[in-house]
Amino acid sequence: MTVVVVVALAVAALVVGRMIAASLAPQPSTATRLAALAGMTAQVSQAGWVQMDHDMSPDAPGYQMPPAMMPGMPTGDEQRLSVTVTMVNASDRTLPLLPFKEFALHAGENGKKWSPHSDTFGDLPRLAPHNAITGVLFFDLPPQDLVDSVQWLEWTHDGAAARLTVPLDGAAVQPSHPHNP
Repeated sequence: MTVVVVVALAVAALVVGRMIAASLAPQPSTATRLAALAGMTAQVSQAGWVQMDHDMSPDAPGYQMPPAMMPGMPTGDEQRLSVTVTMVNASDRTLPLLPFKEFALHAGENGKKWSPHSDTFGDLPRLAPHNAITGVLFFDLPPQDLVDSVQWLEWTHDGAAARLTVPLDGAAVQPSHPHNP
């Protein structure tokens, strides 16, 4: 009987110990504003909705141009979100730099995901050792998809992945005269 009690207590202590260790260990799904993968570091510094109104005269209230008149504009109920990211090559070798292909915006745990519409990183295909570049990733999406949900950038680089927090404060700026697709 004593052996059974001792074994049961040992098993219980082991289970409780593992639960405590798991709760204290860093969680891979936890988003942060700074992440390092394979010698490259990415940091999100800000995010915000882009004002897409066009004021054609000094007195005009402004309106969002429809995509047919200005290709590349958000369509339907979408607005443009900008996310500023700094990429740093912390290694001693030149590394590929492909932010447009490596980042995706996610909202909540419901599986909503957007690829960048465009970026300001240009055509820089690699980053020299110990150099950095800051650019903006632009995403077109319905703002209501981010309401009451956590949003993050999923960064995939050299076979590894990390989540970066998107510090989005405030609602999307609605155009004064929204277009109809």
